[in-house]
Amino acid sequence: MSSTPELFGIPVAVLALIVAGAGFLVSFVALGWQISKHMLDGGRVRVYLNAATWEPDARLTTNNTGKWKMETGEFGRFAKENIELAQLVVENPGRTAITIHRPSLAISTKGKKEYFVTPRMFKLENYGSDTATAETVVRIDPYDRVTFLLDYWSVIHSQLADSQSKRINVRGSVLVAGRKRPRRSPRRLTWKIPKDDWTAYTDVRSLSPFTVMWREICRSRLGGKNPNSNETSPPVSVLGAVLFEAMRKFEERPSQEDFRSAIREVAAEWKISHLPLQISSFRMYEALDRNGENLGPWPHESVESASVNEAPPGATEVDRD
Repeated sequence: MSSTPELFGIPVAVLALIVAGAGFLVSFVALGWQISKHMLDGGRVRVYLNAATWEPDARLTTNNTGKWKMETGEFGRFAKENIELAQLVVENPGRTAITIHRPSLAISTKGKKEYFVTPRMFKLENYGSDTATAETVVRIDPYDRVTFLLDYWSVIHSQLADSQSKRINVRGSVLVAGRKRPRRSPRRLTWKIPKDDWTAYTDVRSLSPFTVMWREICRSRLGGKNPNSNETSPPVSVLGAVLFEAMRKFEERPSQEDFRSAIREVAAEWKISHLPLQISSFRMYEALDRNGENLGPWPHESVESASVNEAPPGATEVDRD
C-alpha cells in the first residue's frame, strides 16, 4: 500500500503541480492583458502619406488611398497655380495625449541605409480636416490627428538625380516623444518613385513653364510657419499675374537678364515692387532647366486667344498637351 497522500485517487503532489501551473497560466494571461491594456490606453500613432495638389485660395486635392500615382481625370481640372505636395497625416488612436516631432520623409534606395529628410512645409487654415500646420513639435490629444503638407518635390529632384538606383522609396515618418524609433506610414503603401519621373500624375505629358516658375513664388512666399508675413509685399495672386504678363512679352524663353527687365517693366505698370519676383527669378530659371525635357510651350499668346496649354493665371484647365 502506497504511503503517498491522495485526494480523489490523485496524488496530492500532482494536484499541487496542476494548481501551480494553472496559477502561473492565469498570472501570465493577466500580465499579457495588462500590457495590452497599457498599449491600447497609452499614446499610439498611425501615420499616413497621401499625394496632394494644392491650389492656393481654391482647394486641396488629396489621394486618400495612400498611393502616389494619380490621374487628373479622377479629381477634375486644376488651375495652373498648383503645386504637388505630400500630405502627412498623424493620428492618435490611444487614450493618452502624445507629442510628436520631426515630421519627415523616410527615403531609401536599394543597397543603402534609410535616411530622413524634412522638406519645406506649408501652413493651411480653414481647410476643414485637411487644415495643415507648419509646426515641427505638436501635441496630439486622444482620438485626434494633425496634418502636415510637405514640399516633397523640392528634395526628391536632387535625391533622384544623385541616386544610382532606378527608383527611390518614400514613406512618411514622425518621432514620438519617449520612443526611440520613428513611426512610418505602412510599408505596403511605400511611394516608389522612378528616377525619371517628375509628377505624380500618370496622364500629364508636359508642364507649363508658367506653373514651374509660379511654384517658386509659392515656395518662397507661402511656405513656413508665417506665410505672407510681410504685409507690404504684394499677394501671390498679383505676383502670378505680373509673372504671366512678363512671360507674354517673349515668344520663347528669354535670357534671364531680359526676363528680369520685363519683370521690372510690368511691375512698374502695376505699381508694385519688382523685388519679390526678381529675387525668385534665379530659382525660376533653375527650375526651368531641371524640367527642361518636360516643359510645354512658352505662354506667348494673348489671354483672349490662349489655348489650354497657354492659359493665363486662374485658368481651370489641366497642364497637359
